[in-house]
Amino acid sequence: MKKNCSLFFLFFLIINLATNKLHCQLNYGIKIGINFDDFGETKSTSSFKNQINTNSIASAHLGMFVQLKMVDFFIRPELQISQNKSDLQSLDKIEINKIEMPILVGYNFLGPLSIFTGPIFQNIISIKSESLNFGDYTNNLTMGLQIGLRVEVGKFGLGFRFERGFTDNEIEILDDNNIDIKAYSDIRPKLWSISLTYNLKKKKL
Repeated sequence: MKKNCSLFFLFFLIINLATNKLHCQLNYGIKIGINFDDFGETKSTSSFKNQINTNSIASAHLGMFVQLKMVDFFIRPELQISQNKSDLQSLDKIEINKIEMPILVGYNFLGPLSIFTGPIFQNIISIKSESLNFGDYTNNLTMGLQIGLRVEVGKFGLGFRFERGFTDNEIEILDDNNIDIKAYSDIRPKLWSISLTYNLKKKKL
C-alpha cells in the first residue's frame, strides 16, 4: 500500500515541479488499451533444461496522463492500472495486476506523429491463476523501459509501444502441497501495447 502511495505522490510531484518551472502547454486526459505480454523463461525444477513455452494473451490497461509540451518536445507522466496475462503451456494461465507509472520524453517530428521513450515504474498488486499456487517473488516494485510511436487527430490519440522490464523478478510456482517448488518463472514484462487516448483539456501555462 505504501509503495502504491509513493507512485501517486511521485506522479503529482513531477507535474507540480514541471508546471512551476516551465512555460509550456499542458494537456491531460485518459487512456485505455490492450497489452500483449510474453514473460521470460519458465523452467521446471525437475530438470532446468526443461523449458516451458509461454504464449501471450491479450489483456488491458486503464489510466490517465498529463503532457507538458515545449515547442516540439514534451514530458508525459502517466498513471495506470495494468493487467498482464500469459499462458504457461503444460501448466496454466497466469495473470499479474499492477499499478504503473511511465515517465516519457518525446518529440513531435512530423505533424501529428511523435516518438517517445522513458522509464516505467511498476508495483505488483496481485498474481493469480486458476490452478497454480505461487510462492515468493523477487520484487514487487520494478522498473523497465518503454519506447513507442503515437499519432494524434483532434482530441484523440493512438499509441504503439514496446516495453522491457529491467529489474530481475522471478516467481516460484509451487506444487499441489504448497511447499515444494516445481517451477520458476521470469515475470519481467516483454510486451507490446496499443493505447487509445482522449485529451480532456489543453491550456498554456
